[in-house]
Amino acid sequence: MKIAWFDAPSGISGDMTLAALLDLGANRGFDSQRLEDGLACLGVDGWRLESSETRVDGLRARRLKVVVDEGVTARRDWSSIRSLLKEAPARGFPAAAAEIAFRIFEKLAVAEARVHGGTPDEVHFHEVGAVDSIVDIAGVAWCLDRLGIERCFCGPLPAGSGTVVCDHGTLPVPVPAVVELLTGFELVAGDGQGETVTPTGAAILSALAVPARPVFTLEACGSGAGSRQMDDRPNILRILLGHCEAHDDEQVIAIVADVDDMTAEAIAFAAERLRGAGARDVSVVPVGMKKGRLGNRLEVLADVGTVHELAHLLLTHSSTAGLRFRAMGRVVLPRRVELIDTEFGPVAVKFIVRPDGSETAEPEFDDLARIALQRGVAFEEIRRAVLACLSL
Repeated sequence: MKIAWFDAPSGISGDMTLAALLDLGANRGFDSQRLEDGLACLGVDGWRLESSETRVDGLRARRLKVVVDEGVTARRDWSSIRSLLKEAPARGFPAAAAEIAFRIFEKLAVAEARVHGGTPDEVHFHEVGAVDSIVDIAGVAWCLDRLGIERCFCGPLPAGSGTVVCDHGTLPVPVPAVVELLTGFELVAGDGQGETVTPTGAAILSALAVPARPVFTLEACGSGAGSRQMDDRPNILRILLGHCEAHDDEQVIAIVADVDDMTAEAIAFAAERLRGAGARDVSVVPVGMKKGRLGNRLEVLADVGTVHELAHLLLTHSSTAGLRFRAMGRVVLPRRVELIDTEFGPVAVKFIVRPDGSETAEPEFDDLARIALQRGVAFEEIRRAVLACLSL
C-alpha cells in the first residue's frame, strides 16, 4: 500500500501541500504545467501557477503560488462547488481526483455550518471559496491520484498563536473552523507564530489523514515552502512517500472512542459491525468519565488498509463525536488452523506455538456453537470432546 506521511512541524496550508506534492511528482512524470493542464478541465478560469525551487533557512523546497487574474473575485458556495466537482469528470478531470476534492470541500462545509449555525448547503465559503483555494484543493486531489497514494497519515500539528484577520473579522488562532476540523488530531498548544494551520490545510488532513505513526518503507520526500518567514523554524511542510503492508501481523492501528450514552445492546451491535468489516479485535472497557458518569471505551484494532473504513463505521454506529488513533507494534506467535475429525463431525481447531516450542490448541467458537445448536448438546461438552481427540 502506498502511503503519504505529512510531517508538519511548521503547520500546513493548501499551497504548501500542493507544492510538496508537486515536488514529489518532479521525478514521476508530472510538473506544474501538467497539473495546470489537468486543472483546466475544472472549468475555472482566470488563474495560473507559478512554481519554483527556493531555499528556506538553507533547506531546498518548492514554492507554489496560484496567481489570479486581475478582476477575478468570484467566490463560490458549497452548492456551486459541489456541482463543479460533479461535472468535472465529464470535462476530463479524473473521477478519483474529483471524489477526493469533494471529500475535502464537504469537510469544510460541515465544519463551517457547525461554527456559524445552519446547514452545509447554506454555507458560503469566504477565503476558501476563492479561485486560488479551489485550485489548491483540486490540485492536491489531482496529485494524490496521480501519485497513487492510498492512505495519508500525519503527526502532531502546531496550534499557532495570536490572531488572524479574515472575512469574519479578527479571530483567535487556531480559527474556529480549524478547531472543528482537527477534532481527534494531536495539537501542540501555543506552538508556532501566528496562523500555522489554515482551514484548507486542516480540511485536507481531516478528510484524508489519520493521526497515527505507521511503520513504512520510505521511497521519496517532497518539500513545500510556506509564504511566511518564521523566526524559530523553517516554514516547510514535508510529505514522505512510502509503502507499508495493508495487512501486517506486526503493526495495527488502534481506533479509540469513549461513550457514556449508549446502551449495552447498541455497543454490542457496533462491535459486531466492526468485527464483520474486518477489525482484528474490538474491546469494550468500563471507564469513569466527566461529572462522575460511567461510560465505556471502545478500542478497535485495525489493519492499515482498513483503518478509514472502520473509523467511518465507528463514527456511524456509535455516539462518539471524535476518535483517537495510535499505531501499535505487535508480537504474534505462529499459528495454524486444522480440521479435526470428532464424534460430532469436523471441527476447526487453532494451534498456537509457544516460545518454548510447545503447542496449545483451542476449538473455534463458531464450529462449537453450530454443532451445539444442531445436536442439542451443551457447548462445553462438545469442547471437551474435541480436546480429548487431541489428548490435551
